[in-house]
Amino acid sequence: MSDRVSDEHNQQSVRLHFKILHEPIVPVDEMVNAMKGVYASAGFQVDVVSTEHLDLPLLMDIDVGQCVANSATEEQEELYAHRNHVGDNELTVYFVRSTVPSYNGCAAHPIGRPGAVVARVASVWTLGHEVGHVLGLPHTANRDSLMYGGGTNNITNPPPDLSSSEINMMENSPYTI
Repeated sequence: MSDRVSDEHNQQSVRLHFKILHEPIVPVDEMVNAMKGVYASAGFQVDVVSTEHLDLPLLMDIDVGQCVANSATEEQEELYAHRNHVGDNELTVYFVRSTVPSYNGCAAHPIGRPGAVVARVASVWTLGHEVGHVLGLPHTANRDSLMYGGGTNNITNPPPDLSSSEINMMENSPYTI
């Protein structure tokens, strides 16, 4: 019994704050449960710390440019300024109507404001996938992987997997507690 308690105490977690501008087709709770299942299999806890609805009609269709790490558009800079009550090593996930160009999500974020956007058309796996990018995970060609680069709606053999090297990267991320 004491080993189990010790393991739970040492389990790393990812702390998320949701900012909802537009509800996705797949309910947020379903995305969270799917993410929790995949992350738990890798030894990570997912904590949704807060949920806030934002009235920002001009940012519901967010320009993400090429969605490249360490590069944010003016609209991303503006959106990510809405990090009310979010700690430095916690992530903000913005649920928007769409991204321009059209993606399921985008993890490019302004420096010092870690997070991702998830579009209305996102699949059940997109939340976990985009958070994976923020934690440092790149795309993979493996269609059974959460980080498959061909679209999360094309993941085969769900639930998707995380490799041992991906789990290692997640453990070393500044955004896991």
